[in-house]
Amino acid sequence: MIAVTGSTVGENGTARLLKDETVLSMSKSDQLVILGGCGITEARTDVDARVKQYRDLPCSVLFIDGSTDDYDLLAEYPFFPWNGGKTRNISRGITYLARGQLFSLGGRSLLTMGGAPTPGRDDTGKYYTWWPEQDISPDDEKEAELNLLEGGWRADYVFTSDRPRGWGGPGGSEVLERLAFQTDYGSWFFAGPEDREFPDYRAVQVCDKVISLG
Repeated sequence: MIAVTGSTVGENGTARLLKDETVLSMSKSDQLVILGGCGITEARTDVDARVKQYRDLPCSVLFIDGSTDDYDLLAEYPFFPWNGGKTRNISRGITYLARGQLFSLGGRSLLTMGGAPTPGRDDTGKYYTWWPEQDISPDDEKEAELNLLEGGWRADYVFTSDRPRGWGGPGGSEVLERLAFQTDYGSWFFAGPEDREFPDYRAVQVCDKVISLG
C-alpha cells in the first residue's frame, strides 16, 4: 500500500498518525509519503529522538522536503539510487525522495518535487527559520523535465509540497504550473493548511488526512 499525508512537524507530529485507521492497517512493506514538513529534518530538532518516533510507526516512511526543513542537515545524507530515482536514506525505513525524480513503486510512476517558500521571510531568519535551498531551482525543474522526457511525460501520481500557481489562492509555484501543463498525470497530491479537493485539476490538497492510494 502507498498512502499520503500532510505535514508532521513538531514534537508530537506522529501522534495523529498513530490514531489513524489507514496507518494502523499498514506494515513495514507499505509506504506512507509525507508531502513536505517531515519532523525529522525540522530545524533545531533532536534527530535521533525524531527518528525513533517515525520508526515506531507500523509503516515505512517516504518524504519530500518543504518549507520547514534544515537543508544543511538534509545535505549531510548522501544520495543513493532507489526504484529509478535519487533518495537520501535517513534511517532504516525512512527515506527522503529527491526533487524532480520519477520513481517506479508498486507498478506505478511517482513524480516528486519538494520545496516551498516561507512567506514574509527576510535575511534575519536566513539559515535559522528558512533556507534558500527550499525554493525550487532551475536545476530541479531541468531534472524533472529530463526524467519525464524519459518516462514519456507521464506520471500516475505527482507528489509536491507546494501547488501550481494557477490553481487559486495566494502564492503557488510557477515551476509546478509549467510541469502541470506539460505532464500527463493521473492524480496530484500536495500539502496545505486544510484538506481540500481540486477536481478540475485531478488534485487533492492534504493536511491531516491519510489518503490510501492502494
